[in-house]
Amino acid sequence: MPGMPDRVKVLSHPAAIRLFMKSYAMFRTDPRCSLFNLLRSAWRSAGEEKVVSFAGKLVYSSFLPPIPSKAADQVLDALDTSRGAFDGQVTGRRRAPISIYIAVTQRCPYHCAHCSAVGRHPAQELTTEEMKNVLADLQDMGTAIIGFTGGEPMVRSDLAELIATVDERSVSFLFTTGYGLTLEKARAFRKAGLFAAGISLDDADPRRMDELRGLKGAFNTAVAAVKICREAGLYTMTQTVAEPGALRTGHLQKIIELSKSLGAHELRVLENMPSGRLAKIAGDRILTQAERDELCTFSIAVNKKKGYPKLSVFAYTEDKSRFGCGAGTQHAYLDAAGNLYPCDFVPLSFGNVRERPIAELWRAMHRRIGMPRQSCMIMELYTKKLLDPVTTFPVPPEAVEPCLEKLDVMTQMPGYYRRLLGVLE
Repeated sequence: MPGMPDRVKVLSHPAAIRLFMKSYAMFRTDPRCSLFNLLRSAWRSAGEEKVVSFAGKLVYSSFLPPIPSKAADQVLDALDTSRGAFDGQVTGRRRAPISIYIAVTQRCPYHCAHCSAVGRHPAQELTTEEMKNVLADLQDMGTAIIGFTGGEPMVRSDLAELIATVDERSVSFLFTTGYGLTLEKARAFRKAGLFAAGISLDDADPRRMDELRGLKGAFNTAVAAVKICREAGLYTMTQTVAEPGALRTGHLQKIIELSKSLGAHELRVLENMPSGRLAKIAGDRILTQAERDELCTFSIAVNKKKGYPKLSVFAYTEDKSRFGCGAGTQHAYLDAAGNLYPCDFVPLSFGNVRERPIAELWRAMHRRIGMPRQSCMIMELYTKKLLDPVTTFPVPPEAVEPCLEKLDVMTQMPGYYRRLLGVLE
């Protein structure tokens, strides 16, 4: 684990203490709530991540808002308290997702080998006003993190205007290839309120990355974008997809070194998902559980090193011993046409914001999925071949239930939630 300094840095921060006391005040009326269990859970969780100090804030995880921030309060304030706040916390029930990523457009000049947005029905993207209304609704619901993605979000001319719509109740992220990004635009985004930018960086070899992205100059564009985001004062992340063998070949290590040399604050490591262009991916291109475990162990080791960017491995955050898969319960995804999904990779539509308010769609989705899962939803859909009969995406709302009813029923929560109840592992 990153070690004692980071743990103390988080737990001794006045904002963290205030949030802890706020949560205890909300939870203490539940007889299952124990101050000792809350403290023990906080102690363990605080030691599981490398903490980054940025612009007067602490970034514990890019899956959570920084502290101090009003967005961090939203994580607590948006709990479903119909059965009590503590019950909402330990069951993962929420009135709003902690995070939602919004594809503001399907358009993109790239042709990435692993694009998850490919293969969906082309449709008219939400207008500026429609998008603003959705953003306002999400904030009123209590959504803490709003990520702008695509397609390539930079091709949308009103992007700065959309970012400016998000007030301080939420933090906003931009996920981009770097296409069309200039220092002037990055500064405008920062002025509009953007907190962080994630730049796709698939390979440390320029030629190989250009091939993966399907566009000459993709590597140079990404490198320039990382530097621009740093200069503009944004929390700057690089993002990469770890193929099987990424550690054995040194591929990931090279990207870490490159990210370090560019001054990135964080490197987020994803994996191949059977979605979009990879919907029919061969099984040997998907990480095994042993490979995911190796990535988790590797990330812990890297995060002990000084001078390196924070390494965030999705497999570690979503491990069943920690937070599990929050698709549809802690996270959601909205495509450019307004369809709501459990996550960026699960093509099961729960309806469209042009037809029903997003708060209503969220409630219906969250109620049906129920709780954070101990296994990745899209991986389970793939393994059980539940999407094979489907030829067009997204899967419409009326066809979603037959897919969901064949998924494993979750009988217990991931480790983080169980520890709140005093369950030791």
